[in-house]
Amino acid sequence: MGDINITYYGHSMFLVEDQRSKLITDPFDEKVGYPLPELEAKVVLVSHGHFAHNNAAMIKGVSHIIKEIEPFPFLMGSVRIESCSSYHDACQGKERGENIIFKWQMSGVIFVHMGDYGEASLSMEQAEFISGADILMIPVGGVYTIGCQKAQEIVEAINPSIVIPMHYKTSCCQLNIDDAGEFVSFFENHIFQTSAVNIFSDQLPETTEVWVFEPAH
Repeated sequence: MGDINITYYGHSMFLVEDQRSKLITDPFDEKVGYPLPELEAKVVLVSHGHFAHNNAAMIKGVSHIIKEIEPFPFLMGSVRIESCSSYHDACQGKERGENIIFKWQMSGVIFVHMGDYGEASLSMEQAEFISGADILMIPVGGVYTIGCQKAQEIVEAINPSIVIPMHYKTSCCQLNIDDAGEFVSFFENHIFQTSAVNIFSDQLPETTEVWVFEPAH
């Protein structure tokens, strides 16, 4: 299997690419506070319609935007993208609406991006859907999503190889949410990364590691 590059741009936005495919998750707009990158990708995943996650218009070369639950997996070359319904809050969407959890497999690695997940606990369907994730991208900042303690519970239940916290306060982020410090403190194995890393499917850690990325500027 070839290598995969993961680049974090802040909030819930990632560029994930291998030699044949690239996709972008939850592109934000200028109101979030991070610089807007100039990027190209064929596929953009949008977990929900809020401004901090749905600025697909800034991405060039897009041929497919997935922003609704798809009845069948979407295939981008060898990449299989699936979606699972969830809520943005603990009130069945009454406060903030719906949210999509995305799962895709790229070069032998299974990714899960939880968007703005806000439910009090995983449903059986959701737990089954994200089971087996190698890399879990999970919100930890609270207020609009689950906070650090709920995120920790999900990590312990799923036991992925790598956890990447997202949707938390930084010096750039203008949103009133918590930082990732408490979440990171729950885990002995945590690594502070640069904004981009390369990974291989046969080099994933055997025990869960938390990777904290520096947003790309």
